[in-house]
Amino acid sequence: MNVMKIQELQYELNSMIDNDDDYSKIYKTSVELDLLIVEYYNEVLKNKSHRQKIFRHFSK
Repeated sequence: MNVMKIQELQYELNSMIDNDDDYSKIYKTSVELDLLIVEYYNEVLKNKSHRQKIFRHFSK
């Protein structure tokens, strides 16, 4: 997951809000950002789980 993409969308969303852009565009960007954040955290949790399994395996 590209953290830079999340940051870019956050900046874009904030700019859109500051500029009173069309609500449908703001909403679309917000949903896209939310999905990327969920994807990011799912990946983080998956990697954490994988590391824990490896650690448990070698801790025996």
